[in-house]
Amino acid sequence: MRTRFVNLKAFVGLADRPFLTEFVVENGRFDDASVSAPDERVVDLGGAFVAPAFIEAHAHPMMIAEALETTACVPPAVNSIEEMVAALAASEAAKRGSGWIEGWGYDETLLAEGRSPTRADLDRVSRDRPVVVRRSDCHSCAVNSAALALAGITRETPDPAGAKIGRDASGEPNGLLIETAASALIDRVRPTVDEAQIVNRMLRLREHYLSHGILTTTEMMPRRRPGASDDALAIWRKAREAGVPVDVNLYFAWEGGTDPFGVPELSHEEKCGPVRYAGVKLFGDGSVSGRTAAMREAFKFAPGEKSDRPAGFMTLDEPVFRAALAYARRNGVALSIHVMGDRSIDTILDWLESEAPWLEDVPSVRLEHVTMMRPDHLARIARMALQPALTTQVIFPFAEWRSYRSALTEANLNAACAVDEIARAVEPFALSSDAPATTWADADDVFVSIAAAVTRRDAEGGYFGRSHAVDVATALSLYTGRAAKVMPTEGTIGVIAPGARAHFVTLTDDPFAVPPEAIAVIRVASTWRDGVRLWAINEA
Repeated sequence: MRTRFVNLKAFVGLADRPFLTEFVVENGRFDDASVSAPDERVVDLGGAFVAPAFIEAHAHPMMIAEALETTACVPPAVNSIEEMVAALAASEAAKRGSGWIEGWGYDETLLAEGRSPTRADLDRVSRDRPVVVRRSDCHSCAVNSAALALAGITRETPDPAGAKIGRDASGEPNGLLIETAASALIDRVRPTVDEAQIVNRMLRLREHYLSHGILTTTEMMPRRRPGASDDALAIWRKAREAGVPVDVNLYFAWEGGTDPFGVPELSHEEKCGPVRYAGVKLFGDGSVSGRTAAMREAFKFAPGEKSDRPAGFMTLDEPVFRAALAYARRNGVALSIHVMGDRSIDTILDWLESEAPWLEDVPSVRLEHVTMMRPDHLARIARMALQPALTTQVIFPFAEWRSYRSALTEANLNAACAVDEIARAVEPFALSSDAPATTWADADDVFVSIAAAVTRRDAEGGYFGRSHAVDVATALSLYTGRAAKVMPTEGTIGVIAPGARAHFVTLTDDPFAVPPEAIAVIRVASTWRDGVRLWAINEA
């Protein structure tokens, strides 16, 4: 069936292209609109603004699905530890009378008490059932006494490499587990959820993604467990078969250490299809909001506040990096590296300087977050044979505004997420959300990030780095046509052009016509996949 869509204004996915007033779809793909056919069907979109369906280049959907079943500890619902305790105690999990009680999303700087919850706070939720609350960056967490006991964490437990167990003045664990290796001590004792339960949980993502206009996403840092009940690839493939209509690239966490053969080889079948492994993931450093990203300049600290690593730290060493890179090269997938601080970017670029690319159609390396990417970094990248793709999350300084303001000097705050400079220098570049790893209840609402990139205003209305603002067309392209260049895709997506898959959305308003501050309240009105409407706001 050939269908001509008319009475519309369409952004085609690239910032320098004119708007369209009509387009044609045939057999699920955009076709040449200048060619008419006598039997073509006409669909009047009533003056709607149209864009290519959005691409979420860096997120954790399995965690989003899990978060939908736990307690949100983010504003505006939770603004203090007292409210957090009350919300957890009133949760459905708490009412069940057994099992774990879980929450997500807290940022200590946004809590009225100005600190993280401790075991003493969470013991008020329950003393005999384990309680765990994830921090907004998903690197760290706070737990109660029962969870510490279950994990066997005592005053004698050493800090894991690249992480820290919080302790009180007497040396006893205080319930804070800082950075991924520490929070993993809790993850290993959490109850196992079988595959059927996880797939059923994932089905909630159908409505979530269609209402957000996202038809392509990523699963960043799942554990690769072929044949296990938590095998992310198998779970995603079953969820997609069951009705979650998104294509997914998975970048599994590197667990091979310094051995380039420390992880089983990827089969051809694992790397093919709409749900596939696209790469391996490494952690280069921590987070800005947690003051653990590796920085050239020390973080700010309150008077009397001390840190043994005031400029953050690397969580990756070169032998592990070399092993993961060799594995990615041998298996024909990308290497993805979490890297936020400028000092960690320095180091990663040093390690990549002499490397040649190994993938032909997409970048061989992805640098994730690049929060403190500097002009000298971009100049180095321009000279490199292996030029990485980049992602950044402007929603971090938007949502975590108090953490960013308390951790960074004014100059560094204004340099964070320099979207304009990166967009001019690097073509395979995407805005993304890292959802749910930030203090915003609906982090992968693309219009929140687009508005933040255009206005450079945070959730409290303050400005950060106004000189790094981009126009609406550039911001939209970083969720569509430019984002499609960051990773492999099933067919051509992200653009409205002949031959591309007819993935598109209509919006409740025209982002080019409303005041910049109103962009954040725009919503997806309908979502179309391969030319077929799957969701509409008035039918949801």
